[in-house]
Amino acid sequence: MEYLLAGSLGGLVAFLFALPAILLEFTQKTSMKNMPIVVDVKTMFGRKLEPREVFGVAILLHIVLAFLFGIVYIVFVKRGWLFITNAPYSAWSLFFYAIGAWLVVGNLIFPALGMGWFGRKEGKQVWLEILASMFLIGLGLWGLVQFFQPFYFVD
Repeated sequence: MEYLLAGSLGGLVAFLFALPAILLEFTQKTSMKNMPIVVDVKTMFGRKLEPREVFGVAILLHIVLAFLFGIVYIVFVKRGWLFITNAPYSAWSLFFYAIGAWLVVGNLIFPALGMGWFGRKEGKQVWLEILASMFLIGLGLWGLVQFFQPFYFVD
């Protein structure tokens, strides 16, 4: 149950941080060229995406990555793999976990999607956008866990 909860909280945090991009997309007459926090995915598996597809894929990728961020964090907590801090659900453990998640996304997921190492094919600052996004998701997840910590989140 805690896996689903952590994944859902991660997805919720990502959605909340993506709200400015979503609102700007729907209030402007043309598609945005550079959405805040969300990586503009212009190509997927070698196919160039249309402007509306860019928005949809970018938001979907952002939320899915955050959902996985939450689930995998719980795996690390349950297995005792927080070797740097040994403090589950702490701000520092989520900080170091966010750095690790950024490395995994940049070195494995983005190249697998055809976006290059750290999304370099999508833009020169994508690595920084993803790093900021991972830190914000970690911070949001930490805040939600502090605010709403069910009894089964206690290790």
